[in-house]
Amino acid sequence: MPESRMSQASRLPLNEIRRRFFADQPLPGQALPAPILHSWQRCRGLGLPAGGGGGGERLEEAQLRERREANAGWLELARPALAGLFEQVGPNGLVLVVADRDGMILDESGEAGFLDKAQRLALLPGMDWSEAARGTNAIGTALAAADSMLVRGAEHYLERNRGLACAASPLLDPQGRMLGALDVSGASRKLGQAQQLAVRAARCQIEAQLFADAARHGWRLSLHHDPRLLDSPAACQLAFDEDGRLLAANRAGLTLCGLEPGNWRPRHFAALFGQSLEHWLHRHGQAIGALEAGAQRFSARLRPPAPRLAASAVGMAKPAAGAPASAPCPPPVLDGLPPNLFATALKLLEADIPVLILGETGTGKDRLARALHLAGSRRAAPFVAVNCAAIPEGLIEAELFGYQPGAYTGASRQGSKGRLREAEGGVLFLDEIGDMPLSLQARLLRVLQEREVTPLGGGAAQKLDFRLICATHHELRARVDDGTFRADLYYRLCHYPLTLPPLRERGDVAALAQRLLDQMGAGRRGISMSPQLARALRGYRWPGNLRELSNLLATLLALADDGAALTPEQMPQTLREDMRRQGHAVASDAIAELLRRCGGNASAAARALGISRSTLYRRLGKAKD
Repeated sequence: MPESRMSQASRLPLNEIRRRFFADQPLPGQALPAPILHSWQRCRGLGLPAGGGGGGERLEEAQLRERREANAGWLELARPALAGLFEQVGPNGLVLVVADRDGMILDESGEAGFLDKAQRLALLPGMDWSEAARGTNAIGTALAAADSMLVRGAEHYLERNRGLACAASPLLDPQGRMLGALDVSGASRKLGQAQQLAVRAARCQIEAQLFADAARHGWRLSLHHDPRLLDSPAACQLAFDEDGRLLAANRAGLTLCGLEPGNWRPRHFAALFGQSLEHWLHRHGQAIGALEAGAQRFSARLRPPAPRLAASAVGMAKPAAGAPASAPCPPPVLDGLPPNLFATALKLLEADIPVLILGETGTGKDRLARALHLAGSRRAAPFVAVNCAAIPEGLIEAELFGYQPGAYTGASRQGSKGRLREAEGGVLFLDEIGDMPLSLQARLLRVLQEREVTPLGGGAAQKLDFRLICATHHELRARVDDGTFRADLYYRLCHYPLTLPPLRERGDVAALAQRLLDQMGAGRRGISMSPQLARALRGYRWPGNLRELSNLLATLLALADDGAALTPEQMPQTLREDMRRQGHAVASDAIAELLRRCGGNASAAARALGISRSTLYRRLGKAKD
């Protein structure tokens, strides 16, 4: 164990620390490394029993194969680094484990003797090693905290994993999205800081290759305080398209741009550095120059894009439909979806079949659409979202189809190409398509059939090339029946409708809430969820679905101090009252059902509940209030 960890943990034996923690007794300062303590707190907040065996069944072979295919892009690029890492750790009786962003083990290799023990511990391909399933462990905790992690012996939350030591490091793509984790596991005496450094080095090598692959057709900017280190792994690396929009960044580059992992936002060269890409090229070309970012001053060098060779020249074809070069898994807000829904939607999108997403308000239809764009072969092209319910009816036609200069009173003198043409080469997302005015539905149908659009005010028809995603909370079939939605447009869009279930039907709400908290950076601030809050979240029906839950968690994080445990008392009073009223309603339903089973005999129902008849009536009355 590293010296700093020893000094923190040596004040009390780990067994005593565990006893005090699970007995809710105070711990002395630095009794545990902070990441381990915060992980224990998260696990306890989820109600995970320390004496349990860990949750989840092993994936079927077909499901595991699907997981591997979804991660095939980065796994292929990672192969050389993984081979080098295995050469270092394999001869020492350790196993190398690769997991996806959900903590699901994809592959494993190692010394046969320990593999037998790994099997007994369920450390196998197809097993879930997220924190929610296996408690504190290097894979799940590294993913939750978005940081490298060393977990040894009794630092594991589950008792059954005390004989295991593991070092893991999370892997980010060049847009800061979590891809998965690399892990080395074995006996405690064989694993320590040296193995942890080896895992980090392999992760850095893989991320460098991912960046190089994503940046090969962009302008690549290297920055460092020391000009001699511009080509070193320590340099900030950024890639921009010809218009100066940020395409990719390494970890140092993400930090420079103020982008947290999982929180990619559009950035522009001029906004970051106070000058345009063209201005820098005019002054410096490809020579080293000085560049300021905020209060920092760097040495910088800009390199041109790699030449775009024909596919035949490099022996490659375009990615096949349904098989993008790299397909990151959906974000945590899409947890709990029906099996294969995301993969099915992506196949439809890649085959140029309209994707129709149905579901209650707040279920994450827009987030699914954005995730599909990022996972597809057109992720480098525009994603254009139009909320058909938010644009005034008098303006939606011009907004969608564009217009010529002077096409109508108040029109821009430059005209507008419209949102359909803005999506050229990319993905168009028509949200709340069920609210589109009837007068526009016929024109949209014609555009979809002919793949061209004529702007308002005349002019030549413009060819269109975009993939289409639509979403609505309405029952479109019913709107066709009542005449508010055209049947021909319905059948044009409704090839294979996909329904997002409401939050109350997505399994453990507290586990999803923890994933959202991790994505929002709670782990880095040491903020955990209390068991009381977890119970409250599980017991509520969430009429606002994911949107309501996500907004609540973001608000709680904004108001919480670092290291705090989130409790129900910190929720808004209105939400606590809604939860209380819902609890009464549930109790009323249960009593009413018991009364029905007792043939309406209130005395018999009261005896079954162990209460008086007057108490039974009083509870029914309170619930109705």
